[in-house]
Amino acid sequence: MFSDDLLVYDLGKRQWEKRTPDGVGWFPHLCSLIDMDGKRSDEFDQYIKVNVEDPAAPALKKMAMSDALNDGERAAVALFIALTAARSPKLLARVVAEHVSGLSDGERTELEGLVKLWSGWVGRPYGPNLHAEFLKPSSFGAIWIWAKSLQRRLLTWDWHLVRTSRDAPFVTSDCPVFAQWDQDQDVRLVSFPVSSELALIVIGGGQVNDARDRSREAWVVNRQSTCRATDFVVSCRQDFPGFNELTSGEATRFLSGPPT
Repeated sequence: MFSDDLLVYDLGKRQWEKRTPDGVGWFPHLCSLIDMDGKRSDEFDQYIKVNVEDPAAPALKKMAMSDALNDGERAAVALFIALTAARSPKLLARVVAEHVSGLSDGERTELEGLVKLWSGWVGRPYGPNLHAEFLKPSSFGAIWIWAKSLQRRLLTWDWHLVRTSRDAPFVTSDCPVFAQWDQDQDVRLVSFPVSSELALIVIGGGQVNDARDRSREAWVVNRQSTCRATDFVVSCRQDFPGFNELTSGEATRFLSGPPT
């Protein structure tokens, strides 16, 4: 269950590759900062490792083995899921783009001046990409606050474990956290694959429908785990439920509703 040998489907190349966890989900300088000496600092990344990833790893393994979690382990898993949803290159870029687009002309001119001043201070050439670097501390702060807020909500909702077999495994991706809000029913659902054989479904304001077709649960959860993927999908086998839809050019947005 905890093998380092992974099967990775590269969505850009449209082909399967064998990799290890160290070679998957890595983006250069995603959470690094340029300090006032102009050097790269991984201080935020180390903070996440110590406060999120290290506590979550044993808790997720315990959950994968179907063992009950204590309150601390449950909180660690909730924060890991929340930060996984928040910490992505696309979301970081969107946070910056939405912030800049919402500025007035005067504020945008002021920002340009600050970025130019900062570029000279840290010895980096001025350019459009430098705005994102300059705004990273604020972006990280916003993402951390949002992740902590989602963690608190997840801990108040109902948790359900969904199981499958390795013949029809769950998969993960570069965007594995699925969140859906049914505004008419005021029901919130979050799904997250824990292992090839177990997925976590968190529901707020609703309950699990025990009469649902359980034979389709792997397909449904996998469509949720891959519907927003842009770079890769990880599986223990190539013919997983939902793979045909992933590769057929079908629209990636999940439309058939939650599996409850």
